[in-house]
Amino acid sequence: MSKRQTAEFWKGHLEGWRQSGQTQVAYCASHGLGIKSFARWRRKEKNAAQTTGAPLTLVPVGLGRPATDSVVRLRSPGGWRIEMSAGDVPSLAALLRQLP
Repeated sequence: MSKRQTAEFWKGHLEGWRQSGQTQVAYCASHGLGIKSFARWRRKEKNAAQTTGAPLTLVPVGLGRPATDSVVRLRSPGGWRIEMSAGDVPSLAALLRQLP
């Protein structure tokens, strides 16, 4: 793989472009870069930033006696949801232990 194609090469140019104040087209033209390759690496960087958000942190909580018709709803910023009867605390605890 040539130096031009490495992730480090493109990370450097993406940062350089952000600091330059130029349009993508102008930056690419002044540095001899292909706009399609630049756009592809910018998209890769953006996708990686979206998928590598903050890690999930679980905190201990105390549970009292729930009402029989209560529902526990857990939602993550990543989009998953868990809904189950609040009366089923052992199953909820077992499920949470299985999460990465």
